[in-house]
Amino acid sequence: MKLRTVAERKKDVLAALEAHHDLWVATADAKGQPHLIAASSWWDGALIVVATRVESRTAHNLAETGLAKLGHGMPADVVLIDAKLENSTAAGQADDELADGFSKAVGWDPREVGDDWAFYRLRPRRIQAYRGYQEIEGRDVMKGGRWLA
Repeated sequence: MKLRTVAERKKDVLAALEAHHDLWVATADAKGQPHLIAASSWWDGALIVVATRVESRTAHNLAETGLAKLGHGMPADVVLIDAKLENSTAAGQADDELADGFSKAVGWDPREVGDDWAFYRLRPRRIQAYRGYQEIEGRDVMKGGRWLA
């Protein structure tokens, strides 16, 4: 199997983020208690947007620590993303660009689900992409919020 270059991995990561809108969102509270959910997501070209209820553990953890780890893909073709909360917006107060972009990408609109939903914009700080153990070395495609290719 030919190993992918960093540039090829970046291209694959971007294609996956644009084409597939389900991922795992791991957060932890200030004491380190972990929490994991599956969530719909939208890559807006710079940030990953997820939506969840404002009273959820995920929302509380993001408010406390501002950090999340996102998992995308299958174990044989995985993308792991360390992200920092950029901001959150109540779904009912979101501008059309945010709300319509999200709903068009994922196929549902949090504004129509209830008043207790919000959008969370997450800025990737580190992205790793690898297909199996043979690609673990050189898996970083982004570090410190900067693409490596």
